[in-house]
Amino acid sequence: MKKLFRKKRDIDKEEFSPSEEKPQTINNNDIRIPANIKGLSDKEVQQLSAEGKTNKEVEDLSRTTKQIVLENSLTLFNFINLFLAGAVFAVGYPKNALFFWIIIINTAIGVIQEIHAKKTIDKLSIVNKTEVTALRGNQLVKIFQDEIVLGDVLVLTLGNQVPSDGVVLQAEGMEVDESLLTGESDKITKQNGDKIMSGSFITSGLGFVKITAVGEDNFVSKLSKEAKTEKHSTSELMNSLNLLIKGLTFAIIPIGLLLFWSQYQSTQSFPKTVLGVSGALISMIPEGLMLLTSVAFAVGAANLARKQTLIQRLSCIETLARVDTICLDKTGTITDGSLTFKELIPQAGFPASEIERAMSEMMAGLSDQNATAKVLRTRFPLSQSAWKVKEVIPFSSDRKWSGITFEEKGSFVMGAPEFIYSEVPEALREKLAPYNEQGDRVLILVHFSEELTSPKLPKEKETVAIFIIADTIRENAVDTFSYFAKQDVTLKVISGDNPITVSQIAKQAGIAGAENFVDMSTISDSTNFNELVEKTTVFGRVTPYQKRELIQALKQNGHTTCMTGDGVNDILSLREADVSVAMASGSDAARAVSDVVLLNSDFSSMIQVLNEGRRVINNIERVASMYMVKTIYSAILAVTFIFLFLPYPFAPLQLTPINTLTVGIPSFILALEPNYQRIKGHFLTNILRISVPGALTVVFNILVLQLAGIWFDLSHQDVSTMCVLLTGCVGFQVLLRAARPLDLKKQIMIGLLLIAFLVCFLFFGNFFMLTSLFTRNVLFYLPLILGSRSIFNYISLFMTRAIYEVEKRKENRRIKKKKRVI
Repeated sequence: MKKLFRKKRDIDKEEFSPSEEKPQTINNNDIRIPANIKGLSDKEVQQLSAEGKTNKEVEDLSRTTKQIVLENSLTLFNFINLFLAGAVFAVGYPKNALFFWIIIINTAIGVIQEIHAKKTIDKLSIVNKTEVTALRGNQLVKIFQDEIVLGDVLVLTLGNQVPSDGVVLQAEGMEVDESLLTGESDKITKQNGDKIMSGSFITSGLGFVKITAVGEDNFVSKLSKEAKTEKHSTSELMNSLNLLIKGLTFAIIPIGLLLFWSQYQSTQSFPKTVLGVSGALISMIPEGLMLLTSVAFAVGAANLARKQTLIQRLSCIETLARVDTICLDKTGTITDGSLTFKELIPQAGFPASEIERAMSEMMAGLSDQNATAKVLRTRFPLSQSAWKVKEVIPFSSDRKWSGITFEEKGSFVMGAPEFIYSEVPEALREKLAPYNEQGDRVLILVHFSEELTSPKLPKEKETVAIFIIADTIRENAVDTFSYFAKQDVTLKVISGDNPITVSQIAKQAGIAGAENFVDMSTISDSTNFNELVEKTTVFGRVTPYQKRELIQALKQNGHTTCMTGDGVNDILSLREADVSVAMASGSDAARAVSDVVLLNSDFSSMIQVLNEGRRVINNIERVASMYMVKTIYSAILAVTFIFLFLPYPFAPLQLTPINTLTVGIPSFILALEPNYQRIKGHFLTNILRISVPGALTVVFNILVLQLAGIWFDLSHQDVSTMCVLLTGCVGFQVLLRAARPLDLKKQIMIGLLLIAFLVCFLFFGNFFMLTSLFTRNVLFYLPLILGSRSIFNYISLFMTRAIYEVEKRKENRRIKKKKRVI
């Protein structure tokens, strides 16, 4: 074999931590600085910073304190409540405006909780700030993106996201993905003097880039925001609540006007009319529900932040809780990302010493910075380079190989056998089979005399050596995957490595169905991906485009998907998935487009994310069912009393004990408690299952009491008192149902609330415009109290059966549709 390689260009960069006081200097021997490239001096950096020519930090996804206060305070429903409070105050019933003070207190509590959660998340976001390597004072230093100044020279390598617009001073096999700019996912080769735009990703090679625009003058802020928010919202919870708000917004004004006319006709009293209409409309407004929802999401994100998990899109907490299919990469998820060089196997009689010399020169000549390159540089070090490099093609996720041409030595290419050979020779395949079957990573080194002028390899090439590299399976991998299996979450492994190797590693990690694998390099474009994703667990030799198609197929089959990744080759699939998760140890690109970043780069953290999502959804469901009871019965009663021409049974002040003790206080407590039960059914149907029976029971009781008032000539105040009592009793029945399972703390809470409710009648009756309960009226309300439970249970049983039939039909239609697709 001919003697092999050239002068050293790059050596693997070391990991380092940023200093808060000043940029950390990197050893210049790690990256060769071209003689014709000079960075800014410290004095120039200080002057440009003083002039404000810095790359201002991209606006954080989390809202500012001012936004939190304003968005929770200046709402349509709060304005309606303020108008109603002012109306009852103006007609001489100031006590009836008490409900507005309770709304102010609830809003304040919610805002304080959300601001506290924001501070926790913001502290964690600082840890996740992206750093870049800059050339300053002829030294390479690491700085945060917002410390970049106009004219800075940056060193960008594989996996980096370009932070600002610039021009390439020197490129070493640099390829760029500009899909966020152009919509096209083709890799663009950059030459010296080419422009490079913020928001694009380095997919191969290395380059020195001079920054020509910073802050608002470049596209990075806009692109980063679009990358995170361009997905269509899959939040069933938020969609349902927004639908509810839209419906109430259109309904509340016409209902209020019609009810005002009806009440005035029946009472001939403007003050009483205002009280009646206010009582009806106040209960129709779920004033605390939206507040509690935003608080629950914010607190959920803060809880995860304390566990080293950064949420970059709040609604993804819900989506994660509903995920039924998780697609994960082998490297960094099943394995911990660390590699061990196991064996060098010379081929065709080449001496091991010459192969080692060739690999040493080759690794010195390449700018690859991935894990494989690092372990190979460690195994094949070079003290003095002697071979002259002529052409270099660095590693890319599409090619799965890297190559180099030396003067007088020919060309060497190292990478995956399936991508170096269009068809792996039978003899070589047989040699590799045992290593693939035991889960090792296999690379080959080939040699040929032609020059590497393009990514297309010549047909004639000779295998020089085989390299065996071992992955390290994470210690907690088996337990983590076992947990998801018990939760009925399907795991799919999508990797660029050999499918046999990935299958074996997946088996060792305990992933069910790991023996069902496919080599995606053999799959044609005409293959039915919808059928393939259902029958296969492990996908090997997958290109970035195929990853995206697999995610699309899963979604078309009705699955809620989660994609985990850490590299540039994962970007397309991360953006396509319903929710995306990136490892902090991965590339800038993967973190930029992901909804969740695991700052400890440990996939087992997904268990905490799943549980937190379930806690948020389950608690909001139970809280929403309580709020919806009063919204539904108030809407029905408001419409009913338009035609009855009877005084409305509630004044705003009388609703205070009901709204505070059966909904307000318990909802804040229940919304934040641990609740990790598996989510079942749909959000809207789940809350209707409880709220509709409760609301119809309230309507039944009130209509019966109205008839009793007419037949037995009861005063309006007596009827109102009994309506408040019966409505409160039904409210406690709904609370008992929503708070299940009932532990001792919940029983004590409900007991204390019930006592407080009775105290309102016994000791504060005059204040709340209530009459005594110890009159002949006991003959009316006592039978209704005893019968309310049976009525509530019967309607609940009917609702449960009706919803079951509806969901069964939907599921049957979904299954039929799925079968047609497959």
